[in-house]
Amino acid sequence: MKILVLGSGLLGVTLAYELGRRGHDVTVLDRQPGSGMETSYANGGQLSYSHAEPWANPSVLPKLPKWILDPDAPLVFRPRLDWPMIKWGLAFLRNCTDSRARTNCETMLRLGLYSKKQMARIREETGIEFDYSGKGILHIFSTQKDFDHAKRQIEFQATLGCEEKLLSKQEALALEPALSHTPRAIVGGIHSFLDESGDALMFCNALAKVATEKHNVKFRYGVFINRLRAEGNEIKAVFTDQGEITADAYVMALGSYSPLYLKSLHIRLPIYPMKGYSITLEANEYCPRVSLTDGTYKVVYSRLGNRLRVAGTAEFAGYSQKINDHRIAPIVRAAKELFPKANWNDEIKNWACLRPSTPDGPPIMGATPYQNLFLNTGHGTLGWTQAAGSATVVSDLIERKSPGIPLAGLTMERYA
Repeated sequence: MKILVLGSGLLGVTLAYELGRRGHDVTVLDRQPGSGMETSYANGGQLSYSHAEPWANPSVLPKLPKWILDPDAPLVFRPRLDWPMIKWGLAFLRNCTDSRARTNCETMLRLGLYSKKQMARIREETGIEFDYSGKGILHIFSTQKDFDHAKRQIEFQATLGCEEKLLSKQEALALEPALSHTPRAIVGGIHSFLDESGDALMFCNALAKVATEKHNVKFRYGVFINRLRAEGNEIKAVFTDQGEITADAYVMALGSYSPLYLKSLHIRLPIYPMKGYSITLEANEYCPRVSLTDGTYKVVYSRLGNRLRVAGTAEFAGYSQKINDHRIAPIVRAAKELFPKANWNDEIKNWACLRPSTPDGPPIMGATPYQNLFLNTGHGTLGWTQAAGSATVVSDLIERKSPGIPLAGLTMERYA
């Protein structure tokens, strides 16, 4: 089958690889000069399969008023007359109930654990290198309230087959000795030992190379997609600045831009860009070797070879990718406090990206009203984590096979 994948980020590349290894004739289009140049470029590096608590949960509600007024808050809404953002925000609030949060958690955990299996398969098949670490993710907490909330969450996730380990402060410091230099209070930790980490951009480029050389996948960079042309219940072509391109099947994997292209097809998805930020610096012996999540400040840390990646914050400010120094500052402050002896006098590289976020948390995959158009988008902060599982699921659906996991909560039908 001739398949056109729109988007060459983590979701598009991993899907193209999977379809190519199954023998399909795959072409990937992207406006950038290479794969993984936007949202995937400098993300937090965590393959956090165990992280399944959605942003929309009851514990967020009492924090929202403070966050709206605090420029350093983990979640920031920039007030604007933006109807899609307003609709997204209202849907987000509707999902901040205990029952909905638990349902959405189960959905994301189902996909996350499946993705772990598929990522292991891809690593074994390809042997690609991407600064991979299988040491898990250590979650640390500075307040007993945050720690108690996290303990209730892992107790619930344990009932769904996700085991994690509670740690005392001393056990957390033993797992990651670099934390011993912080003046910050640490009341305890959780070791998500199923989790992993690695450089998403390295993975993206290495997998694209394998897909090209071993499975004849064609990557067409520097191609700007104008629109999709439909006739009846089928997509007939994609119009680009380099002409019309046709295929038997099409996959929308354009992240935050997906709803903009789908709107003309009368497909309305509640995906809105959540801007995230990261910094990267040269690592030294005082930097962590285990990937970390600061459960109080919502900042993540990953050791990527000789670099330290620190990422965090969620900002709703439309489609602007401009780096806001006021949003970088809290990340730097949190990191300096946690690892005061890191290379803070050396160059720090800043980055911002748009994460395609749904109001309930899970991505949107699978079929559309058009029989040959499929979705692989809306993965929010978990695109790196869920890419391998999503690629397998969407490939199965394109081939009209039953996927390896139930699709409940993962398709656009949940918004009907």
